Amino acid sequence: MVVAFNSLAYILLLLATTLLFYGLRGRVRILLLIAASLGFYAAFSIPLVSLILISAVVDFTAGRLLAGESRPGRRKLLLFTSLVVNLGLLGYFKYAGFFLDNLRPVFGDDVADSWVAVVLPPGISFYTFQTLSYTIDVYRRAIEPTRSFPRFLLYVAFFPQLIAGPIERAGRLLGQFGALAKRRFSLDDLVAGTQLIIWGLFKKIMIADHCGQIVDSVYGQASPEPWAVVVATYAFTLQIYCDFSAYSEIARGSARILGVRLMRNFDQPYLTRSISDFWRRWHISLSEWFRDYVYIPLGGSRKGKLRTLGNLTITMFVSGLWHGAAWNFVLWGLYHGLLLLVGALLGMVPSYRKLRARGGWAGDALAWFITLQAVVFGWLMFRVDSLEQIVDYTASAAQIMVVQPTSSQLWLLAAFFGFVGLSALERRYRLLPWVHQHGARALVFHTLLIILMLLFGAQNGPQFIYFQF
Repeated sequence: MVVAFNSLAYILLLLATTLLFYGLRGRVRILLLIAASLGFYAAFSIPLVSLILISAVVDFTAGRLLAGESRPGRRKLLLFTSLVVNLGLLGYFKYAGFFLDNLRPVFGDDVADSWVAVVLPPGISFYTFQTLSYTIDVYRRAIEPTRSFPRFLLYVAFFPQLIAGPIERAGRLLGQFGALAKRRFSLDDLVAGTQLIIWGLFKKIMIADHCGQIVDSVYGQASPEPWAVVVATYAFTLQIYCDFSAYSEIARGSARILGVRLMRNFDQPYLTRSISDFWRRWHISLSEWFRDYVYIPLGGSRKGKLRTLGNLTITMFVSGLWHGAAWNFVLWGLYHGLLLLVGALLGMVPSYRKLRARGGWAGDALAWFITLQAVVFGWLMFRVDSLEQIVDYTASAAQIMVVQPTSSQLWLLAAFFGFVGLSALERRYRLLPWVHQHGARALVFHTLLIILMLLFGAQNGPQFIYFQF
């Protein structure tokens, strides 16, 4: 499904919602945000709003019943019901067609041909995981269930982060929603939120969308030349980061204006020196979800080395499948699982740990470069349309030593590493916080970003990549 998203329409929705929100008082503010959120989702598909309502009703009810139930068997049954309903909806709408297509060799074409294709609900993977975390936390007695269904419905459907996260926990968000009735307008929140939105739009329009044009011109070709594959893969590495982190920052900025603080979802993941650190800083809300609700329940690292390695593999397999109903996503997840396994095994070798400790800056630089190349190759698996393309594109890229790159290709590669270098400088010297310390300096900076977007922003760019998940 191609999800239509109009930035101007979204800004107008946020503006109208903000004006009404601060013009109202009391609990009616929650109802306003619910109406804005469901209306926002209805713009994609009115019938699919019912799925959000089903998830909200099921998990709110499960939470209330769990609060008053002490019998272990009944509590497990309530949790099981929530899991079946939510994962059943997710499985039907996202994976049924994929599994039936893969049954063709066994049962013939009649099985798949009789399947009626369904529309993939926007953001179903995100809000399903978010509402599931609430029921699991209530079951674990980690949080108290809310008594307010409107507040819980807003937790499930809050429009700034509904389509592509961050995947928030009820313990963080429900309390903030409870305080919205008395929330006063804050100029600091308005300024900080607006700055996040502008920065997010800049990364999307000026970086991600232009990189996307490069990627789309190469991926999908039958036999692209070697350096074109390399450049396009680096471009996609930059595109997916700037695209997804841009949405997260727009979401955080929108919520901040309304007095809600969403978690930070990215922390310069391309500056990491290990794959495990990469996953602590890439899509943080999803990584923490899989850690808390998949990896640790499987036993985590508490049941021996062999079991730990198996748990890592299973977790990354599920993570890959979460990203999409296609074998390349499964392979991508298993690939990262393998990288984590290698990292874990090396960490168990005393001589390797000593070598890393004595490596100094040169060792850190080498570890960063190797980690980055491993991540880049993973993005090739993520972006292709078929497993055959992985083989073809990898074989093509392997020939770069015998082919000369063009000057434009070298400039594009230099631009990628220049971006990473600027990211390192920004992280080390905290350049963005420095800009925001002075009002006039921040005003000039963000005005310049707006002008650049108006003059050089990609026109009619693609939708946010993670809308498809």
